[in-house]
Amino acid sequence: MVQTNANLAPLFTLQGVLSMKRTIAKYAKTVGTPVSVVAILALLSTGAQADLVFEYDRHTYKLVELPATWDEAAAAAKAMTLAGDPGYLARIDSAAENQAILEAVISHLSPAQLANSIPNDGSEAAFVWLGGSDARREGQWTWTNNGDLFWQGDFNGAPVNGRYTNWGIQPDNAYGPENALAMSLAGWPEPFYDLGAIGQWNDLEAGNRLMYVIEFGAVVEPLRAELDQPADQGVHTGVGMIRGWALSQEEVERIEVYIDGRYAFDAPYGDPREDVGYAYPDINGSSTSGFSVPFRYSALSAGEHTISVIVTDGFGDRVERSATFDVVRFEKFLIDKDNTPNMNWSVASSYADYITVQGVEVGRDVYSITLRWQTETQAFEIVNIVKN
Repeated sequence: MVQTNANLAPLFTLQGVLSMKRTIAKYAKTVGTPVSVVAILALLSTGAQADLVFEYDRHTYKLVELPATWDEAAAAAKAMTLAGDPGYLARIDSAAENQAILEAVISHLSPAQLANSIPNDGSEAAFVWLGGSDARREGQWTWTNNGDLFWQGDFNGAPVNGRYTNWGIQPDNAYGPENALAMSLAGWPEPFYDLGAIGQWNDLEAGNRLMYVIEFGAVVEPLRAELDQPADQGVHTGVGMIRGWALSQEEVERIEVYIDGRYAFDAPYGDPREDVGYAYPDINGSSTSGFSVPFRYSALSAGEHTISVIVTDGFGDRVERSATFDVVRFEKFLIDKDNTPNMNWSVASSYADYITVQGVEVGRDVYSITLRWQTETQAFEIVNIVKN
């Protein structure tokens, strides 16, 4: 979830959006073949993030960053559910709600993403689809969630029954049948910006492909996750486990594991976790919410490493859990049967939860090895290896 009281001062400017759009056009010309904006954005460093999920006034909103026509967006919203209830393209009933959506959306998007949501109407401003339309009857603007009429007429019209509106000098059907409602993420049009300011509404042709905001009449339960192993600041060697748990009312769809910032693999999900079941008895699947996978820590170099586990649920919400750990290892990352550690002449000593074994022979090398009791694994594990 994100807060919706962000400061608009550092927000992306219209000039930044236009600069990125021109960069994309220049890149397309350079490659010499027709390339879609979406394909080019995949090649540029955009800093793109997952779809944004946020809350306002006990409602949940989801920004979908893959551009779509208004009809596609409306269908996608209806097909998505939260707590069993279908979504709908966002309906705005107050200035506070309009501002909350604007701040959450624009503070989340990169300049490249903004450039990818600019309609073909000459405005040179980015927009996102909302749930208003006058496609059924010209000048009769209704919300798609329940058909409420909120505006009647063109830019000289009036709100209906005192309902909130935030048009620029709109609606105007300036480019033909403009029957779909969108919120601006910058003033428009270039260069005078005299038809609308950031956050105001515009009527656009529904075939434009824009990002969109879906609304749900419920609050999404937070996606929960914990990384149990490796423990933060822990020490590992040999083969150990990566394990933890994740829990969502919308079901966990994917658990990605990154080592030192690089994707490594997906972890399987569904291990028994009675402790989580006891803690969250009202959430289905809590007793089988674990994930675990064996991992060869000794394949990593000796020293400090990082791990990040990113959990994604069926609603598209994501959480990340990270840890920093140290790897200790013998010079060989794999000790085969011909080099099994020989402790015939070794000496062991203990203190608190440590055991130190000196004079351990591995092949032609001699080591001192320290083991420590690990509560997470319920076993003694090597935490230090020193070659003598």
